[in-house]
Amino acid sequence: MNQTQAEELLEMFADGKMIDSVNTSLALHLVELARELGRDALVGRLLDHAAKVSTNPEDQGWCQFELMKHKGASKDELIGLGVASEKEGLPGLAAGIFHHVSLISLGGEDASLFANRSMRLREEADDLEGMIYGHALLAHIAKSEGDFDKSQIHLQKRLDIIPETEKFERMEALADLAHSYSSLGELEQAQNLLIDSLEIATELKELSGILVARWGLADLAEISNQPDEAMVQLSDIMTVFMEEGAVVPEPVRERISKLTSQQ
Repeated sequence: MNQTQAEELLEMFADGKMIDSVNTSLALHLVELARELGRDALVGRLLDHAAKVSTNPEDQGWCQFELMKHKGASKDELIGLGVASEKEGLPGLAAGIFHHVSLISLGGEDASLFANRSMRLREEADDLEGMIYGHALLAHIAKSEGDFDKSQIHLQKRLDIIPETEKFERMEALADLAHSYSSLGELEQAQNLLIDSLEIATELKELSGILVARWGLADLAEISNQPDEAMVQLSDIMTVFMEEGAVVPEPVRERISKLTSQQ
C-alpha cells in the first residue's frame, strides 16, 4: 500500500462514521497506519474505539499498551504493564511490550535484557512471527556491542525459521546474513547468500532487494580486486531501475563514475 492509498483508507474513518464497524484488531492496525502518517487525532479516536469493543483480556491489554505509547508513558510504566501481562498469563502481549522496551533502550545495558525476555516468552508461546522479529533485534544488539559471532548466530536462526513461502522476508534475511559473513571475512559464503537473495528479489521484482544484493556483490568484487565484476553489478542495478521507470539511486551513479575514472 502506497501513501496515497493509505491516506484514502484512513480518510474513510476520519469523520468517525465507519469506526463502529471496525473490530479491535483492525482498529489497532489502523492505529499504526495513522501514526505513520501523523494523524494523531485519528490515532486517539481509533484507540478509544478499540478499547471500547475489545472482548478479551489480551485485546484490552494491547489497547492499553498502544494508549500508553500514544500518551508518552515512561519506560518504567511500560515495564510494569509487561510484568503484569506476564503474570496474567498473556505471554504474547508481554513479549510485545518487552520487545518495545528493548527498542527504546537501544544503546543501553537494558536492551539485551528485555530483548531476551521477549524472546523467551515468544518461544514459550511458539510465536513464529515474533521469534523472527526477536532474532533480528538480538542480532542488531549483538552487532552494536561488537559481538559479530553472536549476531551471526541470531541472523542464521532468523533465516532458519522463516517459511519458504515468505519470500520477501527470506530475501531480507539472506542479505542481512550475507553482510554478517562479509564483516567476518567469509566472502564466499557471503557471496552465495547474496546470490540467493538476488534470485528472490529478481523473482519478486523488488528493486530495493536487487539494489542491496547487487551492491553487496559489488563490494565483494572490489574486496577481491575485481573492479570489472563490480562494474557489472552496479550497471545491472542501473539497468533494472531504468527498465522499471524508477530513479537510479545517486550513490549507484557516483560509484559507477568513480570506478570508471579508475580504469
